[in-house]
Amino acid sequence: MNIFLPEKMRAEVCRRVEAMKARGGPTVVDFKRAQETFEMLGERGDVLLYGGGQPGEYADLFNRAANAYSVMAFIPGGVAVFGVQVEAKPTGKDTGAVAIEEGNDG
Repeated sequence: MNIFLPEKMRAEVCRRVEAMKARGGPTVVDFKRAQETFEMLGERGDVLLYGGGQPGEYADLFNRAANAYSVMAFIPGGVAVFGVQVEAKPTGKDTGAVAIEEGNDG
């Protein structure tokens, strides 16, 4: 496995969660794309984990996966990204505000 993938993915997911929160959270279209991405990763995830594939395929898969994980962070309970739980949670009385909670999922 690409030894830098877990750290790069976690950092990118946190960055994208912040961007989604700035635009009001994920949309229905974002959730649909996330579902499609996870289905596609079942077929082509080896390129993301181990490299290879066509030119640009790794970058495309990385970006799609980071976006899909970011969307899933808005679901109650969040999502585990390479062993770290990332969850966009409401904070305080302002239900529009979210915080990224990173902690071990074990």
